Amino acid sequence: MTQHLRSITPVLHTERLTLRGLQMADAPLIKLYVGDFRVARNLTVVPHPYPAGAAEAFIGATIASEEPGMNWAITRAGENELIGVIGLAYKPEGLALGYWLGAPFWGAGLMSEAGAAVVSCCRAGGVPFVLSGAHQDNPASARVLSKLGFHFVASGQEYSLAQGHMVPFDYFRLDLE
Repeated sequence: MTQHLRSITPVLHTERLTLRGLQMADAPLIKLYVGDFRVARNLTVVPHPYPAGAAEAFIGATIASEEPGMNWAITRAGENELIGVIGLAYKPEGLALGYWLGAPFWGAGLMSEAGAAVVSCCRAGGVPFVLSGAHQDNPASARVLSKLGFHFVASGQEYSLAQGHMVPFDYFRLDLE
């Protein structure tokens, strides 16, 4: 899977979604959705307000990256308009899953569906385990991870750029072997 993650982002299809590689045309919607504090506050690495040019820099780094990992634009099946992002990144502890969905799309099970597609991709690629986490005051994200089969590992704290301080955080792991 490591070599696979270095090469291309595969297109993944679910019943309601298509996950595809990011495109520069996605920048305005990324800025719109993560510029919403309701979204940004649940992410550790996204500042608020979201700076001008940050979406383009994120997409450019994703497209040009030689580091293992990938990010998918989440779109509704048959459409090309981004509604969120889900990605895999290598951290010292192992492969980590991160995600966000625009607030207008919350509560419909779309992130669980997107996550299941990415987990299936990892399983098919021979990834032994995937890590993730959620702010403790974001029970919806913890439910997504639970639905995907992740189990709670530990609690701690992470710095939230959007909130400007440390926040209580839960860590999760999914064993795929």
